[in-house]
Amino acid sequence: MKVPRKCFLLGAGGMGMAPLAMYLHGAGVDVEAFDDSFREPVRSLLERSGVRILSEPVPSFRPDVVVRSSAIAENLPALDQWKEQGIPILRRGDFLAKLTAECKVLAVVGSHGKTTTAAMLAWLLRKADFPCGYLVGGLFRDPEIPPGAYSDSPWVVIEVDESDGTIDGFSPTATLCLNCDWDHTAQYSSQQGFSETLGGLFSRTESAVIIPEGDDLVKLAQSSATCPTITFENSLEPGAYNSRNAAAAFAACRYLGLNPTSKDLADFPGLARRQVVLSESPDRLVLEDYAHHPTEIRAVLAEAENHFPERRLKVVFQPHRYSRTRALAAEFAEELSAADDLFLLPTYGAFESPDVDGSVEKMMGHLPPRLRNATRVFSHFSDLRDAIGAAPPEGDQVLFLGAGDLDRHAHAFASWQQSKGDAWLAWSDYLQTRLSKDCILRMDEPLADKTTLRVGGSATAYAEPSCSEDLRELVDACSLFDFPFFVMGRGSNLIVPDDGFAGLALRLVGPSWREVRLVGDDTFVVEAGTKLKEICRLACEHGLAGFEFLEGIPGTLGGALRMNAGAMGGETCDLVESVTFLMPNGRVREIAGENLTVGYRICAEAKEGIVLRARLRATGFSTKTEVRQRIDEFSKKRWASQPRESSAGCIFRNPTDDSAGRLIDHHGLKGESLGAASISNVHANFIVNQGGATADEVISLIRRVRRKVKDSTGVELQPEVTLLGKSWEEALN
Repeated sequence: MKVPRKCFLLGAGGMGMAPLAMYLHGAGVDVEAFDDSFREPVRSLLERSGVRILSEPVPSFRPDVVVRSSAIAENLPALDQWKEQGIPILRRGDFLAKLTAECKVLAVVGSHGKTTTAAMLAWLLRKADFPCGYLVGGLFRDPEIPPGAYSDSPWVVIEVDESDGTIDGFSPTATLCLNCDWDHTAQYSSQQGFSETLGGLFSRTESAVIIPEGDDLVKLAQSSATCPTITFENSLEPGAYNSRNAAAAFAACRYLGLNPTSKDLADFPGLARRQVVLSESPDRLVLEDYAHHPTEIRAVLAEAENHFPERRLKVVFQPHRYSRTRALAAEFAEELSAADDLFLLPTYGAFESPDVDGSVEKMMGHLPPRLRNATRVFSHFSDLRDAIGAAPPEGDQVLFLGAGDLDRHAHAFASWQQSKGDAWLAWSDYLQTRLSKDCILRMDEPLADKTTLRVGGSATAYAEPSCSEDLRELVDACSLFDFPFFVMGRGSNLIVPDDGFAGLALRLVGPSWREVRLVGDDTFVVEAGTKLKEICRLACEHGLAGFEFLEGIPGTLGGALRMNAGAMGGETCDLVESVTFLMPNGRVREIAGENLTVGYRICAEAKEGIVLRARLRATGFSTKTEVRQRIDEFSKKRWASQPRESSAGCIFRNPTDDSAGRLIDHHGLKGESLGAASISNVHANFIVNQGGATADEVISLIRRVRRKVKDSTGVELQPEVTLLGKSWEEALN
């Protein structure tokens, strides 16, 4: 396959796709990448390598090829546009096999240890100045080392994935195979099927098959390979798996004409999520490991027992994929029986559909009574944290095992341990390595100057995420620790209580949140932090009508959609073609405008999720002059009828067939004050800050207005503004 000039990667945040993106860019390919989740440090590594990360699956160029992760279904509607254009759409493995068909490929395969072994091999070759590209399916602990790198050399080390069948496209120069335990049970229904796949790879290997001595692989190689077989020492000692990985890497180096020693691996930084010590004290050791197969669990627990025999072993395990859990439930239970205490998380499905037979609860049925009767499944971190810490630490080790999102719980627990029970300190510590360098995070932050009313106290935590991944991590951390959060926007339509907000206040104010792109003749893609005034300005420049009423509304797109902000007979949601949300479960969801649940000053979906961006379509075309005239007319009318002092906007919703401002004015309440808070003389539905007002004064004035209007008319006005962290029912009664 000819190296493409332009390549678009779909699902590029995973550890198969991200190294490929880096490799391609190093080869001179123009690479754009999309995923609905780029976690740190993957995002930073990609950006540093020159890969352009997109907020939507819409590349800026016509790609020569689209490469998708196997987690992305072939029939995904988003792929239709490229199918119609005749652009090849390939799975990652299929593409990589074609891309490197003319290279000298050293393929690293096996059920366990291939990521660590491939990383060791890449490290040794780099130290020996052996020119070679590589693709490793994991992150080095040293963030400066990328998991994928291109070289002009014909040699490339590739960790080849057996899970999706794309292994069948590879014909390596040499194959380094570590083991052949049955795995990837959704792809292979039996051990025989898995063995046959590896045997097929051996038969296509050109120069050498490198395998451990005294292993069943020897027989498989002898019956399948037509090239020479090279064996290396295979230590069978419990807990010696990293020694076996190193022996495999040394054997591959010797095949290439090198002769490394253990000294060359002495400074090997290791890989993330592989036997990583997260916190350590005389009383408690907290570790995490990627082990997600019974054989891997056996090896890790044996190593833990060998290194710390005196420590009580507490294991937290999250099964990975329903298919694997269903097929190997008894084997999982057998190996986990080595734990003194066992704590379980629900099965991480990856891209598989839920399957009761592959649930963690089904696996529990195979545990011995000692563990089965004492083991629970935990859905919330706080419950897990409390359960592990129910007994005082007395020289125990807590080992988190699994390949899903278990690392969230592992790192959160370690932070909790290090903070000695200070929840907010633990929360802040947990986030330190998960946020981008441009994300702002501060504690005990005053909020008054971040609102249009200019009143209120401080937030326990305050953040300005630089990108959607930062936002996701911040919100997820709040979910883990059971902390509330609120997206402030520009702080309009908001009252912060004087005692502040015991949660996280978020503002989407960085450059990435203020981007506006014209797509098509009449449609904008607008990020959530964009000021409404800016949307108006750009619409005017392009002669697009329908946006004029947004002029003068003091907010951002995200806040305007949340409240379905309106003026001059128009409402924000009337302009929406679609909105992209970050949902409470951490998923990104795009909803068409016609499917939004909207009403007067409400959009239900925008209250449930956080607006990331929206597609806004003009109602028609016009000239710049005509659009500007309408904007100026609306602006003049607005400022003639609204106060210029600091305010939160309209305080009350308009009752059916009436106006809140008219009712308040009718009772002669204009100008009524409480301290430095007063009802505007310009518009009675505004409370303004004359300078130095408190939130209590504003709330008390709201209470007074409601009571007088209700006593006189029977109409109970309902607040339109948000009272941060508190309910109006509580505040007004």
